Amino acid sequence: MPLIEDPKTIMDLRANGIRVYDYSSIAWSINCPRGFKYRHEMGLTLTSTEINHSLEFGRCIHKTLQFWYPTRKDDEALLMFARDFKPFEEQPTMSPKTGKILDATYTVRFGCSLLDAYFTRYRDESFELIQNEIPVAEELVEGVYVSGRIDKILRQPKGLFFRDHKTSKYMDKYTTNPSPQFMGYKFLTEKLTGQHASGELDMIGVSKTKDLASLLRREPFDYTPYQMSQWKASLVAQIKQLEVYREANFWPQFWNCKPFFRDCMYLPLCTLARGEEHDGLVANLYTIHFWDPFSID
Repeated sequence: MPLIEDPKTIMDLRANGIRVYDYSSIAWSINCPRGFKYRHEMGLTLTSTEINHSLEFGRCIHKTLQFWYPTRKDDEALLMFARDFKPFEEQPTMSPKTGKILDATYTVRFGCSLLDAYFTRYRDESFELIQNEIPVAEELVEGVYVSGRIDKILRQPKGLFFRDHKTSKYMDKYTTNPSPQFMGYKFLTEKLTGQHASGELDMIGVSKTKDLASLLRREPFDYTPYQMSQWKASLVAQIKQLEVYREANFWPQFWNCKPFFRDCMYLPLCTLARGEEHDGLVANLYTIHFWDPFSID
């Protein structure tokens, strides 16, 4: 199994004729093949974008936990989070209905309080840390690789397992079975270690009103050989469909234009009145920055 010690970009592998898919790219293809083309075939991202506070919050939590797990240095970890997240901190806003000032959710103060609660609860946990934020890829079918960045691979008396950190306001809505992302992590972990591995969801919730202790929970899970075979067959079928689009050079629109209740960043391209305007709009609105599933940044 390729262990990506010094990942640069997904394009390095593609240049060698190797196509690499991860959960994010497959999810794009299912949501809208046209969006998949723009994001993963052309590498387009908006040149000017608003800060995604929740995304940056989760990224900084991950980086902090990557440092904290092997060191258990609480103060240094909190300082790291504060430094990294400060430029992306959400600011209070005014309600358009009432005119009242609304407190921000994604703040340095809240993040540090949440992490402190996490450290307090889990500091005395006993485990062997096998891998920490490890990027891996494995051949699924000839010439096609599935990849992912696994947060933690741990060993406890109950056995080997991977742990995935999730930060979300919607902590009660996560599904672990079925979960194509977690099934992919199980596949990769078992290929990497040569051992059976189960999984664990490490939920770190986000809320301005709930008690911090209630925002932390862990949920173990596993999949049977039959469930994994269905995951693999479904993933291969989806990738084969992408090859059909690629060969025909036509990527259909699925019109899922508000994923996560936000306008898709490719909506301007999908609502053009004339095809001859396409290339000019790409040049004016977008920059090329390919998605790299191996990067934590």
